[in-house]
Amino acid sequence: MIAEKIRRSVQYGKHTLNTAGEMLIQKESSHKKLVASCCMGVYTAFSPFIFLHTVMIFMFGWFCALNIPVMLAVSWFINNPWTMVPVYAFDCVVGNWVFACLGIDSMQLNPHWMMGINEFLSAHIGLSGISFWSFMVGGNLFGIIISVMLYPLFSYFFTCIRR
Repeated sequence: MIAEKIRRSVQYGKHTLNTAGEMLIQKESSHKKLVASCCMGVYTAFSPFIFLHTVMIFMFGWFCALNIPVMLAVSWFINNPWTMVPVYAFDCVVGNWVFACLGIDSMQLNPHWMMGINEFLSAHIGLSGISFWSFMVGGNLFGIIISVMLYPLFSYFFTCIRR
């Protein structure tokens, strides 16, 4: 009985997501605009500018004439409350790797206020050594690289769907 209700709820959720996805894709007439909107949504999801993602989406959508609902859907699919910590942790890892490859100690570049944050995190959760600039560089660089790499995949995907 309970298993049947759960199964029906999951099926309803899948149906609703499929219908919403089809509506977003079918409403956009330009293939290039749809692909660019998805790629910009991916970049925004990995962007290190915390609390500015929605503002960035509206600004990019307005300045570049992109599909804002598609950008929001893609960005929120990647960066949501369940995936936020792993996404931002990966941004830091990429930034640390970039600075290590360049032979730069990113902790030396930290602003003074970052010391207080590192002390707080170290005392409360045991996490230390977070570099502000590693986070900023890693998030932007990773977002740009992934967006550019996904452009042909999104293009192929939407070409196949539209046929």
